[in-house]
Amino acid sequence: MFTSLVLLQNFWLKSLVCLFSAYLIGFFSTKKFISFVTEKQLFQPIRSDGPATHLAKKKTPTMGGIFIVLSTLLSTLFFLDLNNSYIWITLFVFISFAAIGLTDDLMKVLYNNPNGFRGSVKIVIQFAIIGAAFLWLGTVDVVHLKNRVFLPIGDGHWISLGIVLYVLFVTFVIVGTSNAVNLTDGLDGLVSVPAIINAACLAVLIFVATDANLAKDFHAPNIENTRELIFFCFTLVGAILAFLTFNLKPAKIFMGDVGSLAIGSALGLIAIIIKQEFVFFVISILFVCEACSVILQVGSYKIRKKRIFLMAPLHHHFEKLGWGEKKVVRSFWSASLVFAALGMTIFFV
Repeated sequence: MFTSLVLLQNFWLKSLVCLFSAYLIGFFSTKKFISFVTEKQLFQPIRSDGPATHLAKKKTPTMGGIFIVLSTLLSTLFFLDLNNSYIWITLFVFISFAAIGLTDDLMKVLYNNPNGFRGSVKIVIQFAIIGAAFLWLGTVDVVHLKNRVFLPIGDGHWISLGIVLYVLFVTFVIVGTSNAVNLTDGLDGLVSVPAIINAACLAVLIFVATDANLAKDFHAPNIENTRELIFFCFTLVGAILAFLTFNLKPAKIFMGDVGSLAIGSALGLIAIIIKQEFVFFVISILFVCEACSVILQVGSYKIRKKRIFLMAPLHHHFEKLGWGEKKVVRSFWSASLVFAALGMTIFFV
């Protein structure tokens, strides 16, 4: 009993250390960066086809996501168990997607190109990164080589997909989440709170997955040695909170692709690792809706020459309806919280 209490106290202490260290690193580095970029006049161009109200943001610094990545990385290296392979795989995907986003952001800033480099090139690189991560996961635990997905219905059911479909499924989850988070990052503070909610929910799911007794009680897959990923989630939450301090309206800095792609890839990968992709889907419905609004808009225009939404992604549609930016952001935050509660209810009930 005493040993269990000590372990629990150490768990929360480490969690808080991870969160606050990431917050402090992110806060002070972001603050310094804003001063530097403002002095050098390195601003991201605003989309010409975006809402007219966004033109006032044309002199807001971007690439603040660098410090989400940096503070998460440093806190992970300082406080997490680096003998854990899941941590290294997560860092590999996290940093690789951040590098893609950083390249895109630099092209926008240095060449004054609001579109960055071609989406098809980004997708190919993302597929290659996920392929490497998939092979790496297979060396850690054979559960990742069984080509199965878990369906949390009743006592839980495994669905075998076969190697080809499973690899496509893994790729879809990670690439889809990464790009959906990226598309959601369009208003001051919009993406940060849903990302924090998702990371917190994943931390709870990992806690259950890594404990054989809890996994059995809640009919969830028991994935061994994933405990350190809980602390990674705490570092990520701390880093995003530090960024959010400067990103609330009126934003002093934008996240940029470097942050949104990295965050989305890490969230998607962790869901894959603990075999909770379907619960994660429910938790992430806000991101799904944002991505689907773009897909539907583009598809409808190409096929029918008509638009479904006044503007995509979805948050811009509500702006066009006359909603203020703060109203859209708060409504989307509330929706994210509702979807998270629904997803966790499905998991625990």
